[in-house]
Amino acid sequence: MAKCSLVTVPTKAWPVTIRSWFHGQDAPDANRLGPWAGCPCHHPAVGLWDPHMSAPQVQLILDRGIEPPAPLRTALSRVQAQVSIRSLDKALAEGVSPSADLCVILPGSDRHPNVLDAVLAKAADRACGTMLIQPERPPDDGGRRTTPPDEHRLNPFGRAAGAPLNADELTGRIKALCEIRHPMRLMREELNRLRQTRGSASPIGHDFDEQIRLAGQIQHDLLPEPIADTHPLLIHPLYLPADFVSGDTYDVARLDENRFSFSLADATGHGLPAALLAILVRNSLRGKEIREGSYRIIEPDELLSRVNDELLDTHLRQCQFITAVHAIFDRTTREVRWARGGSPYPILFRPGREPEQIHSAGGLIGAFGNQTFEVARLKLQPGDVLLFHTDGLDALLLGRDTGRPPNALLSTDWVRNFHRMGPELALNEIRRLTAARDPASWSRDDITAIALRMT
Repeated sequence: MAKCSLVTVPTKAWPVTIRSWFHGQDAPDANRLGPWAGCPCHHPAVGLWDPHMSAPQVQLILDRGIEPPAPLRTALSRVQAQVSIRSLDKALAEGVSPSADLCVILPGSDRHPNVLDAVLAKAADRACGTMLIQPERPPDDGGRRTTPPDEHRLNPFGRAAGAPLNADELTGRIKALCEIRHPMRLMREELNRLRQTRGSASPIGHDFDEQIRLAGQIQHDLLPEPIADTHPLLIHPLYLPADFVSGDTYDVARLDENRFSFSLADATGHGLPAALLAILVRNSLRGKEIREGSYRIIEPDELLSRVNDELLDTHLRQCQFITAVHAIFDRTTREVRWARGGSPYPILFRPGREPEQIHSAGGLIGAFGNQTFEVARLKLQPGDVLLFHTDGLDALLLGRDTGRPPNALLSTDWVRNFHRMGPELALNEIRRLTAARDPASWSRDDITAIALRMT
């Protein structure tokens, strides 16, 4: 399931206004609303929110003395959100609004993680998308700060990565979280109905399970076969669906004699809708055009832009968004180049150096038009391993820790021991951990990865 990243957002003074609604919720503090008081503000950008759809209902849960950062205010204005405000203490006691499509939590820096977990659990009971915005922690380097004092860390509940996030990308993430609430509720209702059906010993539940298993087998059969002669590169894939069907997919393809492509995609949501979208997107991530006896390699940024436009043109009613990465390796130059859209940053393991995430810009695919996707380039050296992965890996290794820093994945035992184990054993360890982990200790998710090792 695609979720949003733990990132650092520089706040800027963007004057916006946004309409507010208060259906029996806490009365707003005008000083905390600041420039939001007044009539709706319509952003000139197009395609960010369908005017024929009802406005998203967003509840801000604010701790004492906390104000929403400017990028959040701008994003909420762009989606024409109707905003209510509730104190964190009241949310802890009574939960979130039953009508909220999205719950945005802004705690103080002194809040214990157990308090946040309790509020997040109450939001989950409502099948409500949740975004956690944490203030920058006090400096621990003798008073020196490495980030501006008005920065916040955004952790839209579920995944950790780490990247600057502008208002455009945040708009897409808010839109995604709001629009998956309806299918989330439908899925919960359907699961309850199936449980009741199974309890009555009806064959309907059994037939449904068989169909889901068959769909999962078909999806697995569509995965790529191993490619021969990729020297000097060795390719190690990992594909671990959380259920019979998966919202993750990957592809490995030979583009020509010397170039190979690698793709990962993660559709929002779970179940059959996400699985169908993953299959659709996989076919769109083939980076080669053949015309009139010749061919052209499609560059990673162009390919993701095409997929973004295709999703927008399709007007899907459920599971409308994906995160994805597309990479090309040229063995004549030993260079790999890639673009990412909302997916976790790849990790470089280089002998003699600490593992590092390689950052590049790129927002959630299918959220809004006219996106740009930065192309990153890396010349691989002997012994290098470049790991692309979906956010299920973060969920497994980091658990439900909501207070983790942006690069928390690099501090896990699995990452620290990766070089010692090698990619094959390391990915097998992920299989073992997934099977052994207590389901209550993490937000179980599909896990997909591709490790590229230079010999």
